[in-house]
Amino acid sequence: MSGEDNPMMDRFDPPDPDDPDSEEESPEEQVDEPDNTDKSDNTDNPAEASQSEQADKTGDSEGSNEDTRRNRPHTALYVSEKLVDRVEERFNKINGQLMIDGEEPLEKHKHFYEGLLKAGLENDDLEEIVLDQRDG
Repeated sequence: MSGEDNPMMDRFDPPDPDDPDSEEESPEEQVDEPDNTDKSDNTDNPAEASQSEQADKTGDSEGSNEDTRRNRPHTALYVSEKLVDRVEERFNKINGQLMIDGEEPLEKHKHFYEGLLKAGLENDDLEEIVLDQRDG
């Protein structure tokens, strides 16, 4: 994939030296510090994990009670382009019908992907489908 094809490349443009808002640190000034902003529960300590789970159930977490990306675990899925296209088509179809009906649209990750995975997990043929994928 070339830089021109990658929609994320514009996020990595070099800073403009004439822009006063551009405060890029020089390589000598940069220090690798851990990023403590991730709210996902990646702990190996069962006591901490159960406290976190209890806070999630009661809504008494340290931050807000909102169900946001930041406080959800992140999982990357590596699937074929054909499957990505099918998922995108289904999302657009459902969202399009909601718009026609005058209803609130879905958020792709929060609503659609969550529902898609739940539907797959509840499918009685899941094991057969997974084994066919492995053998296919």
